[in-house]
Amino acid sequence: MRSLCVLTLCTLAATVRAFYIPSLSPQTFAPGTRVPLQVNRVFSEHVPLPYAYYDLPFVCTPHEIHRPWLNIGEVLRGDRIASSDYELTMGRNTTCQVLCTKTLSRAANEEAGRLIAQDYMAEWLVDKLPSATVYLRPLDKQRSKTYDPGFRIGDYDASLKRAYLNNHVTLHILYETHGTGRRIVGFEAYPRSIKNSSGKCPDLDSPTLEPLLVGTNEETLVTYSYSVRWIEDSTVHWAHRWDRYLRTTAQVHWYAIFNSFIIILLLSGVVAVILMRMLNRDLAIFARDVNEEELRDDIEETLGWKLLHGDVFRAPEYGGLLAPLLGTTVQVMYTAIATVVLGTLGILSPSYRGGLLTTGIVMFMLMGSASGYYSGHLYRTWGGKNWFKNALMTAILVPLLLVAIEMVLNAFLWYRSSSAAMPFSTLVLLFVLWTFIELPLTMLGAWFGFRRQPYSEPMRTNAIPRPVPPQPKYLGWPISILLAGSLPFSVIFIEMFYVLKSIWQDAFYYEYGFTVIIGVILAVTVCETTVIMVWLLLNSGHHKWWWRSFAYGASSSIYFFLYSLVFYYTRLRAGMPDTNGLVPALTFVLHSLLFTIVYALCTGSMGFFAAYFFIRRIYSMVKLS
Repeated sequence: MRSLCVLTLCTLAATVRAFYIPSLSPQTFAPGTRVPLQVNRVFSEHVPLPYAYYDLPFVCTPHEIHRPWLNIGEVLRGDRIASSDYELTMGRNTTCQVLCTKTLSRAANEEAGRLIAQDYMAEWLVDKLPSATVYLRPLDKQRSKTYDPGFRIGDYDASLKRAYLNNHVTLHILYETHGTGRRIVGFEAYPRSIKNSSGKCPDLDSPTLEPLLVGTNEETLVTYSYSVRWIEDSTVHWAHRWDRYLRTTAQVHWYAIFNSFIIILLLSGVVAVILMRMLNRDLAIFARDVNEEELRDDIEETLGWKLLHGDVFRAPEYGGLLAPLLGTTVQVMYTAIATVVLGTLGILSPSYRGGLLTTGIVMFMLMGSASGYYSGHLYRTWGGKNWFKNALMTAILVPLLLVAIEMVLNAFLWYRSSSAAMPFSTLVLLFVLWTFIELPLTMLGAWFGFRRQPYSEPMRTNAIPRPVPPQPKYLGWPISILLAGSLPFSVIFIEMFYVLKSIWQDAFYYEYGFTVIIGVILAVTVCETTVIMVWLLLNSGHHKWWWRSFAYGASSSIYFFLYSLVFYYTRLRAGMPDTNGLVPALTFVLHSLLFTIVYALCTGSMGFFAAYFFIRRIYSMVKLS
């Protein structure tokens, strides 16, 4: 049955992996109307420190800047959208237009050289489309285009260690005709470096033009200019204008799914053959109609999990901490599920800037009721009395940890003037959302969960705890954790590459159908791995399984974090000069730590509840006199 479900999801993936809703209201421009061009930020695929475009000391800044309202997701990803002085008129080509002439100070000159050497790119927006660098598909006879968001602010000659600033850009605005108006379907940028300080447009066709050298310790006078060309493109419709930004890698994803599917088949075989056969043999001893003395002799001969029936449901140590932690893990897991489902339905399209982060935050706040409910119910099951204290810990414990890490990082980002730093107003907004939405919902859920009858365990707990015998080495903390985490990580490591690329290299991730499949396979793998490890633990006479089950489920987060570090050193920093600073490395490591904690919470809760219901099931089948 489990295999059938996975195959069904694989079949559905072909229809959901490329589905998205482009926007709800297309904008149509009449010929001759003004089309606004907005600037946003500069970013690098190798340095995780974006900057607001107008914070750069070497760009043209308007006298009056208008900034639109940004959602929380846009602010958190470093967006700082603002108006510009670029004049775009629908259908009117501009051969060359001077934007401004600016004197670069020595510091600005050196700053431009440093950012160019680190491969920084500028992001502008026209009708919500980001400016794009154009590439042609190498094996496509029709020479179809693909887009990379942004365009380089300059070119760097690594052999000569020279940086050239792009001070002229040619904009190609692609449109389709819709009735009497036109809709924009593409925004291409072709930057160029031209040594020009005349305050006039250069002769763009001249073969003697020299590039503009920057990065030198001297003042430089620079004239910025631009050209605009409007091109009708009937091959792209407005509803599919994002397709060129979204590169499909379906073949690689299917390979990952096949690899994961083989792993889950092997695990299912282990669970079926080893666990079920041994459990049936052990349960047969209790099912026989024998007297108490013969039953005791059989138990002593076989040993194992049967001897723990009076201790296996003993309340865990530090249950007042475990219950809030598990409640928050349920909250995080429900948030992840709801966000991925919305993405699969196409609601979180690339045109909804910051939509993924905004949706995740809103869902996390709303799922506070679920965290309070599960935490309160477990807390009462383990003998807790103070539901209010439990609810407060549930609402504060994990969010406080995440906020503490983010605040440490934010201090360094503020120091570097990066747009990735959260403004004070955003911090206040998040605190208000937590205070008036998540905290009350958590309290309400904890109240209902605590009022519910506790779980009725199938075995009574002995008054005196059984001592834990010496454990085999493979069940020790380090070895067992590493063993339990290896298989779940092998399920996700291919998909993880694309997720990290989307986060750190500004690629659009929209293949949520594959995410659903990998997520289901990951959940099954984590549950089966945890069940196997907990069964081995019980069979060795170790009845303190509560914290262990959570740790086994979350163990693949160790590999998750290590893989993130490998990605940073092999993909982001590879071949880039001046990327060894403390702040870029700290930004990546702390953000990776935040992602790892969220992942560990999700998988840890999967492992715990799988082990809990497995143990309840097997002991409910035992008949004791």
